[in-house]
Amino acid sequence: MNKDKNTTPKAKKGFFKSRSARRGAASIVITILFIAAVVLVNLIVAAITNSHPLYIDVTENSSFKLQSATTDYLDTVDKPVAIYILQSESDFENSDSTNYKYFVQANKLIRSIAGSSDKIDLHYIDLTADPTFTSDYNKVDWTKSHIALVVSGDQYRAIDLTDIFGYDQQQYQYYGTYVINSQKVEQAFLTAIMNVTSEEKTKVTVLSGQGEQDMTALRTLLENNAYEIEEVSLLNGEISADSEFAVIFAPEVDIDEKIYSTLTKWLDNNGEYGHHIIYFPNDQKDISEFPNLNTLLADYGMKLRYGYIYENSTDHLLPGGNHYVSVFDYTKDDTTFTEDLRSSSIPIVMSLVMPVEIADDSLAKPMLTSSDKAMFFPKDLSEDEAVDFDPKTEMMYGAAYGQRNAGTENGKSSSVVVIGSYDAVQPNYLSISSYNNAAYFVNVFNTLSAKDDVSVIIEGKDPSANDLGLTSVSEIQFPAILVRFVIPIGVLIAGLIIWIRRRHK
Repeated sequence: MNKDKNTTPKAKKGFFKSRSARRGAASIVITILFIAAVVLVNLIVAAITNSHPLYIDVTENSSFKLQSATTDYLDTVDKPVAIYILQSESDFENSDSTNYKYFVQANKLIRSIAGSSDKIDLHYIDLTADPTFTSDYNKVDWTKSHIALVVSGDQYRAIDLTDIFGYDQQQYQYYGTYVINSQKVEQAFLTAIMNVTSEEKTKVTVLSGQGEQDMTALRTLLENNAYEIEEVSLLNGEISADSEFAVIFAPEVDIDEKIYSTLTKWLDNNGEYGHHIIYFPNDQKDISEFPNLNTLLADYGMKLRYGYIYENSTDHLLPGGNHYVSVFDYTKDDTTFTEDLRSSSIPIVMSLVMPVEIADDSLAKPMLTSSDKAMFFPKDLSEDEAVDFDPKTEMMYGAAYGQRNAGTENGKSSSVVVIGSYDAVQPNYLSISSYNNAAYFVNVFNTLSAKDDVSVIIEGKDPSANDLGLTSVSEIQFPAILVRFVIPIGVLIAGLIIWIRRRHK
């Protein structure tokens, strides 16, 4: 007889004790942790991109990328700086539908400037919502329409629309509308940062009273590079004791003997020296009418020739072949004013240049030279003399400087610098990046004042250049898109695939 079989059913394992359940629970936990990690990374990246946007610039000319000179300078900023854009960000980018692309580019460049230094903070201030903001900055003329304010400590500087954009002046003159045709964003903001972070600005005195020509372009260039400009007439005033430079810019008439004496005493500086005169002669005036200025030059080993350098070397001429407008070489024997240049391969261009002769080479040295194929054409040549005139080729100097000092090894020197063409510092030469005029003449001032080379000459880039057909999204925000959308969607799809496959096992 068969024994009774135990018919009592075995107890079932608990749901979470089964292998499949445990595996499923582990997968759920891992998925939740992974999604949580993605969300956390997303929040972190979002926070970072709010202050340090991550862009990939795919424009042909890198319209939204800072130039190396800009980033090099930003690396030297060692004081806290606040940049205030005086609008909300959306209002700033959309404030002008006609010039929209320039404002988009400007905003991206400003963000990049702030993001390139941990010393710089960027803020957008809506003045209509916060009208009391301006009360702390009473040195700014708030009746004007400023677009930004740069602040460091107690120093601040306002930036206007015309500081960051070039525009069609004829269009503005006739119709009163701004049609932007270029941008100067990097130059404008670096200039402001440089000025507000400079504790002491080197003072330059512009001399007036002798019918000097307009030197607005040179004045702006110096102010943009943290020089303080004052204007003084020695007929009824005097040069400040703390001024290191005096500029004589193409005068119509000679200085008198009293002013000559004042200048020589100022250069001597009670035997301490350290003062400098920058002289641009007026080529429209006969140098024989300037005996006192000629004596001042002779004191420093130089003299002017009354006429023009006529350049005959084709590799020194500009397109168009005007022999009175040419490239000048940096002198090879003296690198005083080229050592700190970022590029000494970019040429200096000058027009209607009066040559400077070295009368005493123990005092004076050349700065800029013509080719050895150049010729000198006197301005005072009579018709009879012109018939038999036979010019000879020679190398001439377009600029030179003379120095005097106490003779001590470590003592300071005083200098007189003569630039044979005042056109060399006019806007048409200072503003073109293919010429080195702006960088070179700033460097002359920097070198003589023993100022660190903090000059920044930046070329603006046009966002309308060929660029893969993108406008406001030219700066594709790949990292943000990847973290905020691609990865989460990818995780969701992967999770669904894993879940479906396991359900059908």
